[in-house]
Amino acid sequence: MFSRVHCGIQHAFFRNILVTIGIQGMTTENIHIKTVIQPFKDYPVPLEQVTAYTRKYSRPASVKGHYFTRLFIHLLLSFAQSLSWKGAFRVGTGIGKLLCWFNVRRDIAMINLDIVYGEGKSPAEKERIYKASLMNLGRVIINYLRLPFMGPTFWEKNCSWKNESILKDAMNRKKGVLLLAGHIGMMDLPGGKFGMGGYPIAVVGKNIKNPAIDRFVVETRNAMNLGTIHPKDSMERILAGIQRGEAIAMAVDQNMKQKYGIFLNWMGTPASSVRSPAYVARETGVPVVVGYCFQKDVDRFEVVITEEIKWESIPDDPEKELAVNAQKQSDAFQRIIYDNPELWFWIHRRYKNQPDGVPNPYK
Repeated sequence: MFSRVHCGIQHAFFRNILVTIGIQGMTTENIHIKTVIQPFKDYPVPLEQVTAYTRKYSRPASVKGHYFTRLFIHLLLSFAQSLSWKGAFRVGTGIGKLLCWFNVRRDIAMINLDIVYGEGKSPAEKERIYKASLMNLGRVIINYLRLPFMGPTFWEKNCSWKNESILKDAMNRKKGVLLLAGHIGMMDLPGGKFGMGGYPIAVVGKNIKNPAIDRFVVETRNAMNLGTIHPKDSMERILAGIQRGEAIAMAVDQNMKQKYGIFLNWMGTPASSVRSPAYVARETGVPVVVGYCFQKDVDRFEVVITEEIKWESIPDDPEKELAVNAQKQSDAFQRIIYDNPELWFWIHRRYKNQPDGVPNPYK
C-alpha cells in the first residue's frame, strides 16, 4: 500500500513539474477585456499587500479524506524542513544520483540532445548534460519542500536578484507583466522571490487528481506568495490580473497539442509551442520579460531577469505578427537553455507533436 501511494505522489509531483506553469488547453477565442481597478501604486509594494492579494485571487484547493497521503506529505515536509542547508543539498544530490542510476527517461533526453546538438557535442558531453540535469531536478525536489515555507528573511538574504531593474521598470508601467519561464533551474520556485519581494505574481496550474497533493501544491505556492490560476477559463483571470498590475508566469518550453499550439523553431527543429503569451501581449500591450532561477551554492539562489522582449508590429498581417513575436519570445528563452543546458528539463518530450508528415521522434 505504501509503495502505491508513494508512486502516486511521485508521479503527480513530476507531472506537476511538467505542467505547473503552462497553459495547456487554454483557448484565445472570443476574449473580452474588462476594466479592473489596479490596487497597487509603485513596485515593489509592501509584503502584506502582496500576501493579501495572493490569498484573495489564488484558486482554492480543498480535500476530504486521503488521510494516508496527507500524513505522508506531512512527514515528508517535516523531514525536509528538519535538514540543515548542507544536509538538504546532500539529499537533493542523492535524489539526482538515484535518478541517474535508474536512467530516468535517458532515451528521451538523448533524443532531445541529438536533435539540438547533433554532432556538435560528443556522446560524453551529452551524457554529462543529461546527468547534470537530473542532479538539478533532485535539488528542485528537496528545495520545493523547503524554500516556500522559509519566510521573507530567506528570500531577502539568501535569494538575490540579477537585473531586477528590468522587472521593476516593466511593472511600474502599470500594465502588468508577462514572465516567460519554463522548466529550467529551480522551476517555479523563483515565484517566491517575486511574491515575497513585493511583486504580485500568479501561475496557471492544472488540478492534480489527488486532492491532497493538489492542496499541497496550491498551499506551497501560496506560502511564498505565488498565486495559482485554474486552467479552465484562465484567460479571463489572466487578463484581469494583468489589469490589476500582476505578473503572470507562462511556460514557453512545453509541447502543445496542435489545436492549441503554433509550430516554432525550437533549438533548430519545429516544435508545437504555446501561442498564448504572444496573444496576450498583442491584445493588452503588457511588457514581456524573461527569467529563471538557479542555485548558486548550498544556501544561495539567484533570480535572473535576462531581458525584456519588445513587440514587433506587423499590422497588415495579424497571423504573421503573432507567429513572429511568438518566435521572438521562444528565442529569448532558448538563449537561456543554450547558456545553461545542464539546468533544463531534457527528459520532456518537447518534439512529440510534429507537422503533418513528420514522424514523432520518440517512437
